[in-house]
Amino acid sequence: MKFLEAEKPIRVLQIGMTRNIGGLETYLMSQFNHLDRSQVTYDFVNITAEYDIVFKEQILKAGSQIYGVKSRHSNPVQHYWQWIKLLHHIAPQYKGIVLNSNSLTYVFPIFLAKFFGIPLRIMHSHNTGYEQKIGFGKKLLIQFNKYLLKWGATNYFACSKLAGQWMFGNGAKFKVIPNAIDCAQFQYNPIRRGKVRKKLQLGDNFVVGHVGRFTYQKNHERVIQIFYEIYKQNKTARLMLIGDVVGDQSYLEKAKYLVHKLGMDQAVLFLGMRKDVPQLMQAMDCFLLPSRFEGLPVVGIEAQAAGLPCFFSGTITKEVGITNLAYFTSLQVPSKKWAEIILKESTKNRVDTEEAIIEAGYEIGEASKRIKKWYLEH
Repeated sequence: MKFLEAEKPIRVLQIGMTRNIGGLETYLMSQFNHLDRSQVTYDFVNITAEYDIVFKEQILKAGSQIYGVKSRHSNPVQHYWQWIKLLHHIAPQYKGIVLNSNSLTYVFPIFLAKFFGIPLRIMHSHNTGYEQKIGFGKKLLIQFNKYLLKWGATNYFACSKLAGQWMFGNGAKFKVIPNAIDCAQFQYNPIRRGKVRKKLQLGDNFVVGHVGRFTYQKNHERVIQIFYEIYKQNKTARLMLIGDVVGDQSYLEKAKYLVHKLGMDQAVLFLGMRKDVPQLMQAMDCFLLPSRFEGLPVVGIEAQAAGLPCFFSGTITKEVGITNLAYFTSLQVPSKKWAEIILKESTKNRVDTEEAIIEAGYEIGEASKRIKKWYLEH
């Protein structure tokens, strides 16, 4: 049966929001804000209910629901029992449930949603690697969960081809959903740039920007080493690190120690988790993301929308390179060579990339229309 029109909006339950402002959270909120909510709307499940999810006030103000279940890490029995009670009460209200995930170590909501009769059960891959080494026990769990997904999921989504192949397998059928953004928020504006730089006391400094949580994946040690090679050539250079820790404090501590060891305390700005990333990108001169792995980094699309030369590691899918501002370099290449490439390619004037982003399918207005159409037709 095709849902071409709906008197009441189709409701979809989204899982994956956390207390941190990351790419996944930004993607979900951007889509939520641009959906025609008279036809399709989202509610959210916070699976670590000990903490509020980001954008909580915005979501509630829009009239959507946020349900909470206790973290499975703090109390697994309560976590699964609360899920069962929750879906027992609310499942009939929902046409779809989406588990936005970076791994296959957890698929329980999809399995449970089938049991309670939610018609569309979607697993959405947002990554291409694991934060920690996977032991034998976790490998068994992942294989078991793959079988559960084959039985329970109706559709597979992925933020990129690489993310889909990594999670679901090379022969699997999945739909790529672009991590679309609001281009207008990031469009370069020299007046805004001047205001932000003045506030941060940057003057005419050459500013390298990075946005990412302090985790193994984001490779902050390499960010700092590459910047150090730039700093040796230009003592007025500054590194802007935007992001916070997620659980393990050691990654932030190691980054701060390395900065101090290299004598760059005055040159590196640790700005923490921020809600003004579009404004901060105005102040940057280039964007650096030498991650060990990524699904498709939303922040890479955002940086290109801001007209910044973007320097990505070769491990990141080339699908992120939607403009001529994207440069890919192997992590095997010495940091000194990275610095040379950055300094050479960061001399160009900022350009308007909106047309290229729209053409590539990463403009949120059009992307939201496509996802709305998909839900109405399935």
